Amino acid sequence: MIYKGFKLVFSLLLCTAFSAAMLAQDATEVSKEELKKFVDIQLLIQEMNQEIQPMMLEAIQENGFDPQRYIELNQADEMGHEMDASEEEIERYQMAKESILELQQEANQQIADSVEESGLDMDRYQEINLAIQRDPQLQAEMMEIMQ
Repeated sequence: MIYKGFKLVFSLLLCTAFSAAMLAQDATEVSKEELKKFVDIQLLIQEMNQEIQPMMLEAIQENGFDPQRYIELNQADEMGHEMDASEEEIERYQMAKESILELQQEANQQIADSVEESGLDMDRYQEINLAIQRDPQLQAEMMEIMQ
């Protein structure tokens, strides 16, 4: 599916953005209330992901790219490799990339605002995220709340 690559890229960017400042802790206590707030934020992220994917695809197509070609150029760019493309194609790629980055920055800001509005701060949100990744029981509790 066309959106699969974008979903992965967007998810990785979000994970990277929110996981970068995490500090490893052996055991983090997470209250039911905090877990519920975390789940609400995760659901918001999923919703935003569904909204932003078509906009990202549109930005790519408006700049004359097939999504696969954009992904190829993006991978070369991200890895620091020379792009096998004409100057005109590289310019169009840069324009599409800028549009996508703007969309992602707006989404990230909305998520950060939502975290703050929930009563959690970003540090606590990140601690909970790390605790969930490390604790299967906490993962199960989160999944139960999500249903």
